Amino acid sequence: MIQIPRPWEGDRAEALWAVYYFLLYKTLPFEPKDYLPKDQDGFYYYKNGDRTKEKVYPDAPDKTMKITQGWKKKLSKAAIPIPNTLEELIELVSPQLHDYLYQKGAVRREHLIELLTTQTDGQTIQVHHLEFAADPDWVQLLLTTVFPYARFSRKPLFAKLVQLMGVEVCPYCNRSFTTTAKGRNGSYHRQNQVDHYRSKSKYPWFAVTLPNLVPACGNCNLRKGDDDDSVLYPYLEGFGARYQFHTTLKSAAGYLMGEMVSPDDFAVEIQRDPAAGPVSDPDYEKRVQTSIRKFGLDVLYRQSHNAYVCDIFEQRYIFSDAYLDALMDSFPDLFESREEARRLLYMKRYDADALGASPLAKLTHDIDREISRLNGEKEP
Repeated sequence: MIQIPRPWEGDRAEALWAVYYFLLYKTLPFEPKDYLPKDQDGFYYYKNGDRTKEKVYPDAPDKTMKITQGWKKKLSKAAIPIPNTLEELIELVSPQLHDYLYQKGAVRREHLIELLTTQTDGQTIQVHHLEFAADPDWVQLLLTTVFPYARFSRKPLFAKLVQLMGVEVCPYCNRSFTTTAKGRNGSYHRQNQVDHYRSKSKYPWFAVTLPNLVPACGNCNLRKGDDDDSVLYPYLEGFGARYQFHTTLKSAAGYLMGEMVSPDDFAVEIQRDPAAGPVSDPDYEKRVQTSIRKFGLDVLYRQSHNAYVCDIFEQRYIFSDAYLDALMDSFPDLFESREEARRLLYMKRYDADALGASPLAKLTHDIDREISRLNGEKEP
């Protein structure tokens, strides 16, 4: 529903990649030379995933492929020879993925890195040809043996990786905090789950791909499921100004002056801005509607936040633009703009560039703009 910054490109990017590659080294069955970064001295990771520490150049790694006894029994029952190498296993499950990752028996380093670091929106997958047919009977072998997310996410540093991603509020609903906090004893407390934008069950080759991991609230992660209906990819898109929250009068206009009225007297709805022009992506509108339906956004906002919307109207009714201008004149060193003064009313950031800073920031932003239009006031 809201677009969030791509953490692998931001201020924490170097620290994030250091933790990520360390986790890959501890998890993946590939040789380090197949995916780790390289400098003039060789392939390396940072000690304990900490970029402030020394580089470690692993040599003679023990990367023996491990197939569980359960899978060995299933393969034997199906009269399929147990793969002896990682390449044989991948070829068994998906010849297409094998041809993408291997050439003349060697891992194609650039392709494996692409698989681990590329955005997983539909257009990128299509352009880079990253969708592969796989045998449904054996596809889970990729998830348990080749790209083992369960092992990856159980590592102690996984919580630090999630923290460095900096997603403080669920991007799918914008209603719940998704904070990861570090305690005084060094342990992490996570108020989130990690969604796979492309599901692990259908896209196991993206199971540990960094841009496929989206910190989200538990409710949205559960509701999203693993079907093929794509929701908005929060690292690239959101509702933006194209889809906004509006109020629709039903039976009583008291809420316009901040009066607490019955939830049946007005409705909070998600509407497309008629002034918004067409988008270049023909499937964008479909992803918007899928997001609204899957996450129940229309129902949640219509039934749960009427009182909050009444508070916004009340604050704007009492503290008009004229009042804010007088406040700025009285305290010229305290506020740089009327928008900063208005943040004081809502006790949160709600500007379009920071909708991920606080729960309900998108709703606050849109209703505030609606009130400005109703009052004929300048929008901050």
